[in-house]
Amino acid sequence: MASSLLNPELDEHHFAAPLSVTTALPTQTHAHAHHEPAHASCPASPTATTLAALADSRPATALEDDDDFEDDGDYSGGISITSADLLDYTSAGSLTDTHMAEEEVAEQLQSAMAQFHAFPHTGSTAFDPFEPLPSYHMPSIHMPTIFSGHMSSSDPSLEPPPTLQEAHLSIQDKGSFAPITSFFHYLTPEKPTVPGLDLIHVPDSITRDDLQGDRYDAQGIDWVVRNTTRSHVRSKRFECESAKLPRSLQEVRAVGIIPESSLTSTHGLQFIPPTPNTDSFYRFRRNNTTHRAFFPHFQLRNVLTATSRNDIYYAAGHRVFRTDAEGSSSDVMIDLSKRLTPDGSITTIASTDNVLIAGAFDGEYAITNLTSEYGTPCTFGRTSDFSLDTKSRIVNHMHLFESRTTYHPQAVLCSNDHRLRVLDCVTDKFLHSFLYPAAVNCAATSPNGRMRVVVGDFQETLITNAETGQAFETLNSHTDDAFACAWADDGFYVATAAQDSTIAVWDARYWERPLTILTSELSIPRSLRFSPVGSGPRVLVAAEADDYISIINAQTWESKQVFDFFGPIGGTAFTPDGQSLFIANGERRFGGIIELDRTGWAENNAKGRSFDGAEWVDTMTDWAYDDWLSNHDRVPGGDVNRSRRCVNLDNVVV
Repeated sequence: MASSLLNPELDEHHFAAPLSVTTALPTQTHAHAHHEPAHASCPASPTATTLAALADSRPATALEDDDDFEDDGDYSGGISITSADLLDYTSAGSLTDTHMAEEEVAEQLQSAMAQFHAFPHTGSTAFDPFEPLPSYHMPSIHMPTIFSGHMSSSDPSLEPPPTLQEAHLSIQDKGSFAPITSFFHYLTPEKPTVPGLDLIHVPDSITRDDLQGDRYDAQGIDWVVRNTTRSHVRSKRFECESAKLPRSLQEVRAVGIIPESSLTSTHGLQFIPPTPNTDSFYRFRRNNTTHRAFFPHFQLRNVLTATSRNDIYYAAGHRVFRTDAEGSSSDVMIDLSKRLTPDGSITTIASTDNVLIAGAFDGEYAITNLTSEYGTPCTFGRTSDFSLDTKSRIVNHMHLFESRTTYHPQAVLCSNDHRLRVLDCVTDKFLHSFLYPAAVNCAATSPNGRMRVVVGDFQETLITNAETGQAFETLNSHTDDAFACAWADDGFYVATAAQDSTIAVWDARYWERPLTILTSELSIPRSLRFSPVGSGPRVLVAAEADDYISIINAQTWESKQVFDFFGPIGGTAFTPDGQSLFIANGERRFGGIIELDRTGWAENNAKGRSFDGAEWVDTMTDWAYDDWLSNHDRVPGGDVNRSRRCVNLDNVVV
């Protein structure tokens, strides 16, 4: 994920043949420093202590128009970390920023808060940001005694104290959304008459039965007590974060401040109409708030995986934990605490039926056999020997596939050292090591194991021979580095997502042009998942960096379903049958592991679209026709299992 350019000596459409080597595994570990790219365009969100300390000096000005704003790299590039910069990151999660003088903190806060143009304060009269809400606005509401003298504005800290991982390992995203507790604090009047979100005691779990529409949400926030509704706060947050976007991303979304004559961007991005939010594929089921996944870098959002509702795995610091959909206490499945340096962390995980694998900051990895007895030690290794000329060996992404010859599970490790490696998880031997011109951020192997899509710190999407690593197709659909990709179970569709906020979908039978180009809801898409074959209507799940999950109709690509909540997203994971979708929400106070389940079963036939634009009505709803699914090797259940999908059996006693 290093911020680097393609080798100028190579034709941008014809890369040099990748190297294929077998790499020996070293026995010792070494610390290695890392570096965060510059983010000069977007001001950082103020820390919790700064927000609380300067609560009485909130600006009274609205956001000024910035016609000259240009994106100068806030969202471009990836991870390239030096030892000098690591010292700055060590305290990134601390409550007090020791690198800034008080006047600098105040200046930064004033600059950041100037963007909250929806909340002006005029004169000595406190501005009420909430419009009259007949259903919820209760002037005579009785407030419990505990709230009378303990409001957010007088709290020494709005946000919970950082965990050990957050205080010492996290590399922050200066373009990330503001924490909802701090955001709500600045949304309320200077002398609030409602309790702040920092006073909420979040329950261990929130279920579907607990929801009360706009009044009480899936993260345990009671909006009635705060004399507002969730939708009102959401609209204000959308308005604020939209204004913070770089101009190029504002243009591609046409968020309302770009003249119609300017819908074609000077950065090469063209206006893409929004996808209607009209579908209903999944619904909220449960949020377990006692389990919190941790991602050490804002560009790496794949720290969640699942092999069933009873086996959900998430990474936090040096360990991988297992829990279940009911939020049971966690078990440690992988422990790298004695093998990683204090400034290291697990960066990505992946699983299949029998294998769980984790990758870390300095090229370390660990494999555990999920069918082995409890207490069986993991297999540990490294991607390469220590080399002074390698600046970064972060394992950016992993995925697993079955070998076409040995049927062993094989892991594909995408690394910051410009290499993609293929590891046999049974023999613990690297079968291939392919060299690319820049950091490899993500890859996905086709269902038949013959092809692989590769994206990284280059704008091109490479379609490669899975056994040689050689690119035979170079696709051009993004204007910035890409960090996510996925290959559908039917083998036909390939999706990629980049920092330009676009999602490109390709038909593997026709590489001349993309099938469609979509945009994310608001933030940058960091993770992509196609629904498993046999799970129901075909969908593509796009997880953004903050707040939004889009479940896109993967038949027509003309509609989607959007789930929104407050907080950064650490990844998504389907169960093998596709009936549950888990989401890792990393919000420090209101985060957890959220479960969505299928809402129902669609009709057998539906409209579809192919690369040539033709439309027809006799198209299967699932990845294959029902009479063919029984013999499909990727379908986990039979006809009876599929007929029981979406049937509520919670109250059935056997």
